[in-house]
Amino acid sequence: MTDTPIPALLGRYRPQTIIGRGGEASVFRATDELLDREVAIKLYRSATEEQMAQFRTEQAALARLSHHGIVSLIDAGIDYSAPTDPRPFLVMELVTGNDLAATLRERTLNTEEISEIAYDIAEALEYVHANGVVHRDIKPSNVMLVTYGTTTFRARARLTDFGIAGGILASPQTEEEGKTTTGTAAYLSPEQASLKAATPASDIYSLGLVLLECFTHTVAFPGTAVDSALARLKADPSVPDDLPGGWTALLRAMTARDPAARPASATLAQAFREEVIAASGVTVAG
Repeated sequence: MTDTPIPALLGRYRPQTIIGRGGEASVFRATDELLDREVAIKLYRSATEEQMAQFRTEQAALARLSHHGIVSLIDAGIDYSAPTDPRPFLVMELVTGNDLAATLRERTLNTEEISEIAYDIAEALEYVHANGVVHRDIKPSNVMLVTYGTTTFRARARLTDFGIAGGILASPQTEEEGKTTTGTAAYLSPEQASLKAATPASDIYSLGLVLLECFTHTVAFPGTAVDSALARLKADPSVPDDLPGGWTALLRAMTARDPAARPASATLAQAFREEVIAASGVTVAG
């Protein structure tokens, strides 16, 4: 007896193997049978009509994004192969490389590498925020370090998993966000932990925690989801005084409890560019 093949989604995207699994979705390596290429499919759990409507709003927001610092959305749809159990899905480009979480488990990053990652993600966030989208779940496993099979170019950091991204700032969905929260507890901003609407400043806070972890190899707010989320409402993360360059001041600003006190992504992109230059030892002519 042979195994029954998995039906192709939208008649062309055939899931092959699971490469990731989370609380709300599974990610498959898949084949685009029309163009004979590999893609990634994020297949969500079954959804209610309200969730379906939110999914359509979010996929429209994601479809507008096109930037070298984010993993691109190729297609989207809803799997009705089981009529009573419809499942939304996203089709994304399949990128080659490790995520930042895996990289941090394997080795220590030097200051130049951390600065490059910071610059890449801040530049992507500047674009994302300018287009009215808030990621809401920035964490090491959502930062891909993408290699291109050459020795000439460094790995580039790219932001992935916009599946819970807020489509429009201050939309009814985000205004009602106090009913639930999204994101990963260890990297939530204080406002998200307080069940308030996420804003671009929330992404800045989460990125600050990610970059702090790159330097310290320690999660700033460990513990259970509840303990971790509540800890940041009582104290700021511990940022070492002796980080290289301007990193101590940058990380303290990014992780300020007051969202209004955090720098914007555009400001950070410029600051991180300067940190890359300083860490590389290259002298820039004036």
